[in-house]
Amino acid sequence: MTDTRTYKSRAAYLIRAVTQRRKKLRAMAIARLGGQCAICGYAKVAEALEFHHRFGRKDFGISEKGMTRSWARIEKELTKCVLLCANCHREVHHGLTQLPAVT
Repeated sequence: MTDTRTYKSRAAYLIRAVTQRRKKLRAMAIARLGGQCAICGYAKVAEALEFHHRFGRKDFGISEKGMTRSWARIEKELTKCVLLCANCHREVHHGLTQLPAVT
């Protein structure tokens, strides 16, 4: 039997599947980094938590299409990151707040 499915006929399903996978991987990444801002402890809304690369050196931005990669690659990239809330992340980039010491 020949498969007659096309992308067009499955587009909605595929988009939903990719969206669900990205949300799952993001939740796993947030949990892997402790689930809260490393500076202030904020943990109310997951969408307000961001991945900050400690040394500025990154192979890819986790939030910028990073969730399309394998969990192994994401987990490797997470070793270079700290989880920050959006406010603390901006303050770190502006030099107003210091990152916590590496533990």
